[in-house]
Amino acid sequence: MRAISDSSEAFFVENGYRVLIPSRPGYGKTPLDVGRSAADFADVMAEFIADLSIKSVTVVGISGGGPTALQFAQRHQKLTNALILQSAVGHDGWPDTNTHRGAHVIFNYITENITWAFMRTSFTLFPQTTLKFMLRSLSTKSPNEALKTINGQQRASLIRVLKQLRSGHGFLNDIHYTVGELNEISAPTLIIHSKYDGSVDLSHPRFLTDHIPNNTLFISEAENHMFWYSDYYSEIKVEMKRFLDSLP
Repeated sequence: MRAISDSSEAFFVENGYRVLIPSRPGYGKTPLDVGRSAADFADVMAEFIADLSIKSVTVVGISGGGPTALQFAQRHQKLTNALILQSAVGHDGWPDTNTHRGAHVIFNYITENITWAFMRTSFTLFPQTTLKFMLRSLSTKSPNEALKTINGQQRASLIRVLKQLRSGHGFLNDIHYTVGELNEISAPTLIIHSKYDGSVDLSHPRFLTDHIPNNTLFISEAENHMFWYSDYYSEIKVEMKRFLDSLP
């Protein structure tokens, strides 16, 4: 439920939506005790939305925000007008065991700040080389192949976003989140995923498609996990607009 892209937010604003962007527990200034599980944080968000006197929301789950969005949609059906999943984690067991172990080494409370400080310095000194390094985990294409169709402005925007990333205590909390009972989701659901996503593989949208009753799947030719920084994002926006316009 936390956006990672200014472009994603802009689409909804341009289409007349008010945008509420909470940071998940452990990220930003949101403390971990707000939601040690995706279900708990979904419940907190439902209370917050009720306090704002908002009657219904279109829930957008992006990347690691997928489990929270999925839990919200199944636990708070009356509040959920629709669900849009973008490059979202869609089943339990993410990330894989090796990545899980590595995360506890480079993203623990001692090393996390050092890890991201190193990445920011690398992006400042060697932006293109560091982007290629990051693409190894973001795309199933080779970095050179992925970059061929990402223009200069998109590369600059992607570098700016990646340079600002921090995981805080959030990532190590995220990897224990579970998606719940997907067949209980009643809201219309749009599942958007890149064919070449190297971070959240295609087993996730396939699992979502098999288990959410009322869903539409759109697989993009975008080059990597961060499909907002791609010429293919224009097609994705058309698909999202079509989906939103079809809602009652």
